[in-house]
Amino acid sequence: MSIIHKLTLSLFVLSFVVFGLYGAIHMRAEREELRLAMEQATRILASSLQVSVENALRDRQLEDVRELLQQLERIDPSIHIRVYIDDSRVMASDTDTHQDWPDSLEQTLQRIADKGETRLFYFPADKPAHIFLSLPFADAKTVTRGNLTVVRSLAVMNQDLRATERNILVALAAFVLVTSLLCLVLMRVYIARPLKRLGQGMRDFRDGTKPPEPLPVVGNDELAAVTREFNRMIAELTEAYRQLDESTQQRRRLQRALQEADKLIAIGQLSAGLAHEIGTPLQIVNGRARALAGCAETAADVRRAAEIMVAQTERITRIVQRLLDFVRRKPPEPVPCDTGAVIAEVLDMLRYEARRHAIDLRFTRPDRCLLALTHKDWLQQIVLNLVSNALVASDKGGTIIVDLREAIMRRSGETIPALQLTVKDNGKGIAPEHLPQLFEPFFTTRGERGGTGLGLAMVKSIVTEMGGTVAAESGLGLGSCFTVHFPLKECL
Repeated sequence: MSIIHKLTLSLFVLSFVVFGLYGAIHMRAEREELRLAMEQATRILASSLQVSVENALRDRQLEDVRELLQQLERIDPSIHIRVYIDDSRVMASDTDTHQDWPDSLEQTLQRIADKGETRLFYFPADKPAHIFLSLPFADAKTVTRGNLTVVRSLAVMNQDLRATERNILVALAAFVLVTSLLCLVLMRVYIARPLKRLGQGMRDFRDGTKPPEPLPVVGNDELAAVTREFNRMIAELTEAYRQLDESTQQRRRLQRALQEADKLIAIGQLSAGLAHEIGTPLQIVNGRARALAGCAETAADVRRAAEIMVAQTERITRIVQRLLDFVRRKPPEPVPCDTGAVIAEVLDMLRYEARRHAIDLRFTRPDRCLLALTHKDWLQQIVLNLVSNALVASDKGGTIIVDLREAIMRRSGETIPALQLTVKDNGKGIAPEHLPQLFEPFFTTRGERGGTGLGLAMVKSIVTEMGGTVAAESGLGLGSCFTVHFPLKECL
């Protein structure tokens, strides 16, 4: 229900209650006023008739009394007069009138006359239809003892009261209805329309591509003040959005500049690492080439020098190729695959190397098939690099455990389903000071054994592009544990 309808309904109920109470009070006062007027008129009529009847009774002219009563009732049929005399005789203005009165009423009137009481009462008591006034004769010495009873019908008074009640109800309904309709119209004009303009202005500001025009301000009331404040707020918000847009553009330009700077830094680091990695085998090749040029060695020495040159040039080729793979890696298309089966394929290829070094290679995974939409080649490359490093770091008789399970991970403040891949060995371990640099390009702890320092950097890059995380835990002589989390995108 709208606020306009709520206010209209509230005014309708309030008006109905207030004016209903006023009508009820007015009806009560009108009823009391009519009763007092009826009682006063009845007393005046009864007093006047009392004198005339007393004079006629004093002269023993009963027929005159009866004729007076009949003439009076013919003049006003709503009036009925009775004269009660001490010998229980009753003279009435019309003997056929009011024959339907109950015997108890007749007995009550006779008893009042016998006692010579003055009594005024209504009958019936709950819904009065007649008023009764009984007056005793004043001069009991000269006049026959008895009472004069005047009975007046209240039909006209009740009819007037019903007409007044009907008029009050009609006036109340008309007033409440007209007031409510007028209130509804005025509230639509002075409240609903301005509020509708305000709501439309808010929607235009929220959905529009350009700032809305200021709303017209009509009048000097509270809604006009709200409209002025709304226009001022819109202007301030528009300016704030403009400044925010400029700030966003500047931040984007700064971000692009920082990205370019990061690229330059990365290129510098790669160049330095490449120069360091390639410099050593080049020096070896240069030295062996000088030895061959001197021809001072035997054929066996020449052959040995040539083999060393071939090994070092192959090492240079591998470094350059892995660098190219690291820099120019193209993301493969994600395909539905069983992640456990993909990892098992890689481990099958490495089991021969593990058996050759007497290393126990284990793989644990859930019983159910973990079917997911993922990059198969990238997943194989992650497992290949981590398990290959574990094989190199493990001694004879060591153990490597590869574990795959369902887990959860937090990203952008949300908890999402994920896969957890753990590669754990009990090999030599990594020194704590080397852990922060473990995933940097060209950083390696086994350069003397042919390590290039690009394997873990490639793992870090692939996992990041897959939207996951990778972490390492290790210590000298305690082995290493690499944990990878990446989102689980289940196939439909």
